[in-house]
Amino acid sequence: MKLSKLLEKQRLEEKKEAIATSPSTNMTLHYDSYFKNVGEEGSPEFSFTISISSTGGKEFFRGVSDSEEGAKLAEGVKLELRRALRKFDKHVQYIINKYKVTPR
Repeated sequence: MKLSKLLEKQRLEEKKEAIATSPSTNMTLHYDSYFKNVGEEGSPEFSFTISISSTGGKEFFRGVSDSEEGAKLAEGVKLELRRALRKFDKHVQYIINKYKVTPR
């Protein structure tokens, strides 16, 4: 099967709803919810899946006076990106706790 046909097939089978995008990172947050009449425990069950897709990263740049300044900027940016991801995780955990859902 040709790659283009395979990609078309994959797109058609995509069931998740894109609920948010991030232009600065080329990322899309997908959400897939469904209701099962009976879960594993024998009671009604709701579940959802979240996933993040990316179409590649973005490159950002800024002129610096020397390698020392570049190293300081690199450390600062890495630190801030880690903080941003932890904040994202905290928000997801808040939703999990608020709606009392558990991961599988």
